[in-house]
Amino acid sequence: MKRILILFVLTSLVACGSVFKRGESRKELPPEPLPNIEASIKLDRDWSFGIGASLDEGGQHLTPAVDAEQVYTADPEGRISAAGLSDGKRRWSTKLDAVISGGVGTGDGLVLVGTSKGVVHALDARDGKELWNSRVSSEVLTPPVTATGMVVARAGDGRIYGLSAVDGASKWSFRRSVPSLSLRGAGTPSLYKQVVVLGFASGKIVAAEVATGRIIWDVNVTQPRGRNEVERLVDIDARPVLAGSVIYVAAYQGRITALALGSRRILWARDVSTYNDLSVDEANIYVTDEQDTVFALDRLTGTTVWKQESLKRRRLSPPTTTGGYVFVGDKEGYLHVLRKSDGQLVGRSRLKDGAVIGAPILQGSQLLVLTQGGTLTSLSVNN
Repeated sequence: MKRILILFVLTSLVACGSVFKRGESRKELPPEPLPNIEASIKLDRDWSFGIGASLDEGGQHLTPAVDAEQVYTADPEGRISAAGLSDGKRRWSTKLDAVISGGVGTGDGLVLVGTSKGVVHALDARDGKELWNSRVSSEVLTPPVTATGMVVARAGDGRIYGLSAVDGASKWSFRRSVPSLSLRGAGTPSLYKQVVVLGFASGKIVAAEVATGRIIWDVNVTQPRGRNEVERLVDIDARPVLAGSVIYVAAYQGRITALALGSRRILWARDVSTYNDLSVDEANIYVTDEQDTVFALDRLTGTTVWKQESLKRRRLSPPTTTGGYVFVGDKEGYLHVLRKSDGQLVGRSRLKDGAVIGAPILQGSQLLVLTQGGTLTSLSVNN
C-alpha cells in the first residue's frame, strides 16, 4: 500500500465518508503474463445470456443469484431478469426506474435488489412483478438476504434493516459507525438459522437475531494499524462463512480469523489481506488476497497448505471450489482452474466481455460466470 497513489488519495479526501476503490493501487502495473500450462481439464460452454447493460466499476456489487430452476441478474440501469438454468433462455425481465447498486438476493419466492437512492425492491421470482419496495437510510451496496419471513438489508451508512418479506415494512434496525475512509462496498450478510452475521469497516463482526434485530454479540477481530487513514483501513468486505461451529472472517489490510461460534474465542488468525469472499470445504479455506495470490489455508490451524503466485496483478475474483478444483476469474476475462490438492494451474478458458465479476457460481454441475460487458455464461467441467 505504500505507493504514490496513497499520497494522491489522502490529499484528495475532503469529507467524512470517503471511499477507497477496490484494486485501485494496482492500476499502474500490467498483469503478470500468463504461464504456460498443461491443461488436464476442459471447460465447455453451455449457453450465454445477456443481462442488459454492461457493468461499470460498481458491477462488483451486482452478482447473480440462483434457485433450483432459474438464475436472476440485475444491471445498473434497473433491468432485472430471470433465465432458465438448463438453457439460458429468458423467462422474464422487469425494468425499474432506478440505478441498481446492490443485488441480487433471492429467497422466500422473492428476487431482491437495492438502489443508489436507498430503496429495496422485492419482485416475484415467478414472473418479475414488483411486490413491494421499502426505503432505507442510504445507498444499498450488497444483496439483501432473506430468512424466515424477514429480509435483511444493509445501507452504506452502517445501518442494518429487518424488513417484512410480505410487505417490506421495517421491523427493526441497528447501526454501527463507519470510519471516515472505507472501501466502497460492504460484506453481504450471512444467515445461519435465526441469526444474521455481518462484518463492518471498523474491523468488527456482529451477530443479531433475524426476528428482532437484537445484538447477540459484537467482537473486534482485527485492529487498524498504520500512520494514516489508508494504511488503517480494515474493512470486512468479505462475507463471514460458517463451517461447523467456526466462523471465518477476512478483512482488508487485516487478518483472516477463525472465531468459535459459541464462545467467540479467536482460534487462530493469519495476516492475509483481502476484500474477496472466502471459499471453504471440509479441509481448507481458499482465498485470493489483495496481491492476487491464491491461498489454501488449513481450516483447523490457518497454516498455508499451498499458494499460487503466478496470477499477480490480474485482479482475481473470489474463489469457488468444487470436486478437486478451485476456480478464479480475472480482469481480462480468463477463468483459471487450480488443482485443489496442490494449487497447480490445470485449466484456463477466456470468456467474452471483459473482467469476471464476482465469484463463479456453482449450481449442480454448472459454473455460472458473469463478465463486465454484461454476459452471463454457463460452463460444464470435463476432465
